[in-house]
Amino acid sequence: MKFHHIGYLTDNFKSSFNSFKILNYYKKGKIINDELLQVKIQFLENPNNHLIELVKPYKKNIGLINIFKKKNFAYHFAYKVYDLDNSIKKLKKKFKIIVNPVPAKAFNNKKVAFLKMENSFIIELIEK
Repeated sequence: MKFHHIGYLTDNFKSSFNSFKILNYYKKGKIINDELLQVKIQFLENPNNHLIELVKPYKKNIGLINIFKKKNFAYHFAYKVYDLDNSIKKLKKKFKIIVNPVPAKAFNNKKVAFLKMENSFIIELIEK
């Protein structure tokens, strides 16, 4: 597993970007509209290659809207993995699967899965 990014919930890309801009983050690529995952995504990167994924949920994405309402803005860590199925198998002993593997537009339709830790923090696994 290799750390990839921090997922950060927002309801306003411009406002969130302006906050991170002070910390030397810049936009990486265009806004991605992922209808399957019901989110819009904008990646930010700093000169040290650290990534933040701004995630704006669709209004019908109740799960993420509820997390946003609790003001849990930095809500997930993402890791790239070589074997998605095997990684899920190992982690599901302790974590609960909340999104089974699905193709994600942000990663050229490579599969992603989301698991929830006991403390409700979310881990995203991204197929390499």
